[in-house]
Amino acid sequence: MRIRNLLKTLLVAGAIFLTCPNAYASKLPDDVWGYVKGQLPKATQRFDSVVVINNSVMYVPLYPAQRHDVDKIAVEYTYPKTSSIKNLPEVFILNNNYVFLKIFKDSKGGYTITKNENLPDKVRLGVMPQDMLVPTGLKVPESLKIILGDLIIPSRGDNMLITTSDSSISNDDKDVNISPINELKQAKTFFTNKKTKFVLVYDKGGSEPLYEIKLSGLPSKIIASPLTKFALTMYFGSKTAEIIDLVNERVLTKIDFDAMPNDGDLDETSQIAYITSAKANSIYLVDLNSASLLRTVKSDRMPDKISVSGEDKLLAFNDKENENVYIMDISKETYAIKKVANVKNLSRLLIGNQKILAISRTQNKAYIYRINGFESDNPTELIRELDLAEKPTDAVIFNKKAFILCSKDGIINVYDLEEDRMLEPIALDSEGFYSKIKIIPNKSTAVVSGINTKKIILIDLNNAKLEKKTPSNLDVADIIMIENEQKPKQIEKPKDKEAI
Repeated sequence: MRIRNLLKTLLVAGAIFLTCPNAYASKLPDDVWGYVKGQLPKATQRFDSVVVINNSVMYVPLYPAQRHDVDKIAVEYTYPKTSSIKNLPEVFILNNNYVFLKIFKDSKGGYTITKNENLPDKVRLGVMPQDMLVPTGLKVPESLKIILGDLIIPSRGDNMLITTSDSSISNDDKDVNISPINELKQAKTFFTNKKTKFVLVYDKGGSEPLYEIKLSGLPSKIIASPLTKFALTMYFGSKTAEIIDLVNERVLTKIDFDAMPNDGDLDETSQIAYITSAKANSIYLVDLNSASLLRTVKSDRMPDKISVSGEDKLLAFNDKENENVYIMDISKETYAIKKVANVKNLSRLLIGNQKILAISRTQNKAYIYRINGFESDNPTELIRELDLAEKPTDAVIFNKKAFILCSKDGIINVYDLEEDRMLEPIALDSEGFYSKIKIIPNKSTAVVSGINTKKIILIDLNNAKLEKKTPSNLDVADIIMIENEQKPKQIEKPKDKEAI
């Protein structure tokens, strides 16, 4: 009897792969997704229909061989048994035969699905999306491997990016390493420089890179989503960008812009990256949920530097030709723009909490504008002009304080936005050119890096002081950090996303 049942299951499952075209669709049916979204409001649907709940929880849908039409979608089964899928069970089945399996990390950090061998037949008779981005080394019980269909579970050697452990990111013969950084133990960190296509990959705060990955070109800008862990990578001299899965280090897709992109920023409320191209007179919207180009917004301006605030439904950009700063209404598809001011040699632009911070590299000034409302007759007004140290190049905002990196003088000017006063500057180092400051995910610490510095510096943002200097023989152009989600973590202190 058991053999007959097994043969029957195999025959039905075989028919699924031949007759279930939905398994090759890239999106869930609207009513199925609408129900899941209604139950799990923070969920997003990835380009391969995998449902992302948060940084550590995903669900892969199993498409049924035959969908059962119902008047009202409801949950038919969960494992473990629960009254609501809001409790994030390992498995839930809807009454229209759609199955959702939770993908999570096991104790060793590998991706796995449920080990329960006694699930309803509807699980074994479903099939994973056949365009699914399968996590490297995904563990699937033998009794459930039939749901993979034609999918292959990749190992690290199957990744599309070239990985190596012996070639160096620098042209020097010496080994590339940094002193261990305990603050990065819960982050996977990518270091780039301006000389090579190689990116060093560090994990768990180690002193030596685990390996290197080789990109398609010399990266000019990398915009990473902390939720989907997809990154849009732009290259010097190229109008083609790539979206990369940072967890599995694979190229998901290529996006061809009309001309070479200049800059970009991420709206973390929607995981949409806004990319400027001055030559194309365009701003591109790239969805890092679906790994696709959503829309091209044409303009009579030449967009260059950009910053976006999803909470304010606004973005700010400057015109490369006339150096005017504008705000754009992104709440409507008309994408209307209004002028803010003229700022010479803009090096950094930040928008958020109804304010704009514009930094001039050559004038050594920062201008703070209040946003009165896009529809207002006077949409913005200058409320503060700050004198800075020489060559301000980058800035972040943390707990209502602006940390402005001034590269020539090797200091950070600190401005308290709430109390409207300058604080004591933070002295970095006289050696090298520090040009990048990044906040470590879910930490009150920022990493400061640059070229020929021989150090990576950690800044205590809560107390606005230098915390540590870490020796490094790595010239760092940019740092990209994503969290390693092996266990829930306590966030040290809420912070604004580079917003004022």
